[in-house]
Amino acid sequence: MRFGGHETFAVREGWLHKGMKLLLKDPAQLDDKFASDLLGVGRNMAKSIRHWLFATQLAERRIEAGSRKHSGLEATRLARTISERDPYFLEQGTWWALHVNLVNNPEHATTWWWFFNHFLHTRFERATCVEGLRRYLTLHEKRIPRLKTLQRDVACLLTTYSRDIPPTPADPEDATDSPFSELGLLAHSRESGAYGREPIAAGTVPSELIPYALLAADQRLGKEKRHIEIAVREACLVTGGPGRCFGLDLDAFYEACIEAEAHLGRDRFQVVSLAGERILRFEAASRERWLESYYDRIEHKAAA
Repeated sequence: MRFGGHETFAVREGWLHKGMKLLLKDPAQLDDKFASDLLGVGRNMAKSIRHWLFATQLAERRIEAGSRKHSGLEATRLARTISERDPYFLEQGTWWALHVNLVNNPEHATTWWWFFNHFLHTRFERATCVEGLRRYLTLHEKRIPRLKTLQRDVACLLTTYSRDIPPTPADPEDATDSPFSELGLLAHSRESGAYGREPIAAGTVPSELIPYALLAADQRLGKEKRHIEIAVREACLVTGGPGRCFGLDLDAFYEACIEAEAHLGRDRFQVVSLAGERILRFEAASRERWLESYYDRIEHKAAA
């Protein structure tokens, strides 16, 4: 488990585009002490960009042939898919996919993984969130970070996702807002200082992200199979799955699955009843292929 690494900076507009572009061109330069000059940001911001590339699973360490040692950086298959289809990170589905990756990356985004999978408060103050994280780690880990480290991690997470209510007057010169806040998962009351999880409206999350999230939660799914079958209830509640990532209760998740069936077609995704239980059955494609299907659908819609 890892805390920090983001240097207290939430992801900013354009950061992942800059980082991924350099990652694909010459990944060794991201490890260079002059990476900040190449990225056009400060030194701590350059460290933060590299961290977010790992946390969102756009970058990984190569493993040397014949050993278990990690060597240089390299772009993941997901990074190459996004580079080809949405290089400037303009599509909302891209950010939903990266959010799913954060929730399923306890190695590089421990607080994100904990918050969406284990912290179930719907209304809370920042101090409550910090204390919840501290208690969880006390029960499950042998060593826990200093309180200040946890406070900074929670502050960064809340900054990443929350939108002020009422909205703060926008400054066109201000590029500090995180694109993840546009997903609408958290609201922050400027009056009380409290935070709250926001219900996701129907149709907000692209249908392709349901199987994407299930495959991210359990990479064993679909191995050597053409189709995956999983109970609707299990799919909703599984750690790292769509229910956790998108804040959906069982009823809302079921409705999202019915909508996905209509969007994707029953040959690729369907809800069936077996022995009185609702079952999801969907194509055992890779996460990257499901994201490509999303890009295909929105491009076809735009061309129509």
